[in-house]
Amino acid sequence: MEKAKRKEKEFIARRQEILDEAEIIFAAKGFHATTMAEIAQGAGFAIGTLYQFFKGKEDLYVSMVTEKLQLMYQEIRGAVQAKEDTLQKVDALVRTYFLFVENNAGFCTFFVRSDGATLPDVSNALREEMIDAYLGQIQFIAGIISKGIEEGIFQPEKERDYAFALSGIIRGIIFDWLVGAQKGSLTGKTELVTDIFLRGVLQAKN
Repeated sequence: MEKAKRKEKEFIARRQEILDEAEIIFAAKGFHATTMAEIAQGAGFAIGTLYQFFKGKEDLYVSMVTEKLQLMYQEIRGAVQAKEDTLQKVDALVRTYFLFVENNAGFCTFFVRSDGATLPDVSNALREEMIDAYLGQIQFIAGIISKGIEEGIFQPEKERDYAFALSGIIRGIIFDWLVGAQKGSLTGKTELVTDIFLRGVLQAKN
């Protein structure tokens, strides 16, 4: 039993080493210029070892992107759920989103500029995964706003529209930061985003 658990931990650790190295090389060279041999060498494994974990470069790429996005959404949800106040939840949502991008700037820059997402072999699978994950996140944000509506904080009935609006502001700021050579602090823009958003959705006081 202990031997099986140890092997499982080793498998997970090796797989993560490969994904981490793939992220670095993909970010530096792009999908098409990267080879499995380079990833294997960087990770310190024989190339045959990579194929024990992934079917090929396309499978490795899809796994890297989808698992990274899942991690981002998990961190965001954890930070939001740790807050009780609705407005603090909105702040935590934006701040954690920005912090993740700052801590993973190489991956995020590659992702927004990636040529890999257009590959015929992976685009459909990857696109579906990304859409599902994004819509799940929109539903999560809508839940925060819905709670604020119940509390009389936000204007009623349009929680899904508000969720898309907040997500759009966040993504726009992130895109500008990434393509603008990452000048300044991204998390420092949290108050700007929450202020822009809340001015539009806060319930007017009588």
